[in-house]
Order: sequence, then structure tokens, then C-alpha cells
Amino acid sequence: MKTYMTPEEHARLHRRRARQALGLLIAVLALVGVVTVVRAGVKGVATLFDDTQQKAEYEDRLEGLVLFDPLPFDGIENIDDLTLREAAVWGCVYSIQETQGGFDNYNTDPNTEQLLLPSVDVDAYLAKLVGPSFKLTHRSFEMDDMTIEFDETTQCYKIPVTGSVGIFRATVTRLFKKDGLLHVTVGYIPTQSSDDSILNNLSDTPTKYMDYLFSRQSGSWYLTGLTDSETKPESAESAASAAEPAPLAESEVNDAILATAGDSAAASAVADEAAPADEAAESTPAESTEASSESPAA
Repeated sequence: MKTYMTPEEHARLHRRRARQALGLLIAVLALVGVVTVVRAGVKGVATLFDDTQQKAEYEDRLEGLVLFDPLPFDGIENIDDLTLREAAVWGCVYSIQETQGGFDNYNTDPNTEQLLLPSVDVDAYLAKLVGPSFKLTHRSFEMDDMTIEFDETTQCYKIPVTGSVGIFRATVTRLFKKDGLLHVTVGYIPTQSSDDSILNNLSDTPTKYMDYLFSRQSGSWYLTGLTDSETKPESAESAASAAEPAPLAESEVNDAILATAGDSAAASAVADEAAPADEAAESTPAESTEASSESPAA
């Protein structure tokens, strides 16, 4: 028997199927939206706690100081004057090299071919590090193995052509706030081996850590002090001691002694039990020999 649908029923069926398809589409879109929102939330939280870029920025700002291993100080006005000058000039040189890839935009002395570093660039580098209110009086200064000459006429430092300076490079390992100050924990990685041999492979492991302290001024963080860090490097001695087995506790030693004593006592008992059997085994051949020797006499 054939079933016939009226045009009205046929239209209602099409409308029902259209509503079902639309509902399915809305459900799929809603699911996609939820997944997108969740992924965006996870990425946002990860970005919120990811301070990789900040660490890199502070590495660039502190590179000049770390090069010359400054002593701890409280207040930028108490930093060693020579260290600050070295850090300002060479930190600026390294910053230009990092950001511009070279010194094509800078002039050189026609006689010595030394790089001419404008004092305004040094001022700009220092302003980012210690704040715009700090003013450095520019002048020539002596380093261990070279002289950095300041030309009053051109207001430029004459930078000698050299491979590298400084004994450390910086790696920022931690950023945290304490007592209203931003602590930037910096690992000091040696730029040369202890015996100055180029044959020694250098490690990327810091040999010490220092905390550079920044205070907030006008919405920005500026260097205000330097102190020893709670982070300590892993020494070779500690690594060796970690590889050695831990000493036994006193109770474990006593248990080992008792166990050894018990084993010795058990071994003695076994030996005592075995002794008569051994004596019997030894005496039997002797008695047999004597018996055999007495038999012909009988």
C-alpha cells in the first residue's frame, strides 16, 4: 500500500530537516568557538608568564656592566667611576653591534681608523640603564690594556680596534620583585678559559650569579644597586659528591654488623657439623688399612 504525502506535509518535512541541519551547524560552530576560546586563553596565560623577551632586554641593558664584573653597590652614585665609564662606552658599542649589525653608520678617525663613538649615544645607553636624570661627565680614561680617548672637539670617544673586552657575558635567569625592587638575577659566563688557552672548550654554564636591583621611576625600571644572589652555581665538588653513594645511617650500619655476625655464626655451625663427618671420612681409610695389614698375620 503506497503512502502519499500532501504538499503541506512535504513542506513541513523539508522545514524540519532544514532546522536539524541548522542546529547541527550551530552546534559545530559553538564547539569550534569553545575550542578557539580555550586555546586563546591557554596561549594568553602562557604569554602572561613568559618573560623570555624581558630577560633578553635586561641582558642587553646589563651587558656592559657584566663585562667588567663590578663590585656590589647600593645606589648608582656609589658605583665605581671607572667601571661605570667602561660599562657605558663598551655597553654602547656592543648594543650598536647587536641592534645595527655593525658600525657602517659611524665615522672613523682618518689617522688611526678608530671608531668615533658620539657621547650622545653613550648618554642614551646610560639613560636606558640608570635613568635620564643621571649625567656622566665625559672624559678620557685608562683601562688595563688600553686608553679610551675622548675628543672634546668632536664630542666622540675614540674606540681602539680590538677583538673583545671584558671577562664575562650575561645571561639573565630570573626576574622577581622583592621589597619594592625588581631583582634581575644574572649568570656570569666566562668569555675566556681560566688559563687563557684557546684550546679549552668554553662552557655556557655561569660560574657565579649576581642580583641587579632596579627601582621604578616614572613608570620605568632603572638600575639602583647590585648585590650577591641567592642563586649559586653548581660546583664540580658538589657534582662529584652527588655522584658518590650516600653514607649509611648508624642504624643501617648496626644492622649490617648484626647480619654479618649472624652469617658468621651460621657458617661456624655448618663447619662444626661438617667436621665430624670429615674426621669419620678420614679415619675410615686408616682403619681399613690397619685391618688389611692385620689379616695376613691372622
